[in-house]
Amino acid sequence: MPADDDLPTDPEAPPSRPALDYPYEAPAPGGTFDIAPGVRWVRMPLPYALDHINLWTVDDGDGCAIVDTGVHDPATVTAWTRVLADAGNPKVTRVFVTHMHPDHVGMAGWMTRRFGCRLWMTRGEYMNCRVLVSDTPRAAPTEGTSFYAQAGW
Repeated sequence: MPADDDLPTDPEAPPSRPALDYPYEAPAPGGTFDIAPGVRWVRMPLPYALDHINLWTVDDGDGCAIVDTGVHDPATVTAWTRVLADAGNPKVTRVFVTHMHPDHVGMAGWMTRRFGCRLWMTRGEYMNCRVLVSDTPRAAPTEGTSFYAQAGW
């Protein structure tokens, strides 16, 4: 049982929490940071209210695997080209995509074609992507674009 002096004075006050302690400083957009031997944190810019995504490269045999890819836009193409050049243009062995959001899967096709490697993604997530892009010849409905614009996209 805690001592009386350990109890909050205001019973409705939220419990105090320690401040978050971040052990690393985030890399700049388009930059990397070595988290552990063979594991690099890559931060890519996003053209949304959420202005970045955290991605990873992992040493994989005689090259590296990429975990998630960023959105497919000119800024991300430029940033990936620079990140890989700065790493000595390693052989990209495979691309892992954790889920179907555009900021995770957007560059997967570009990467697999450019580096001649395979995409690793669950079948369900892959099929969901295929369904979502299968209707692209038609313009997106105004209701949908309005919704996503209000959400910061």
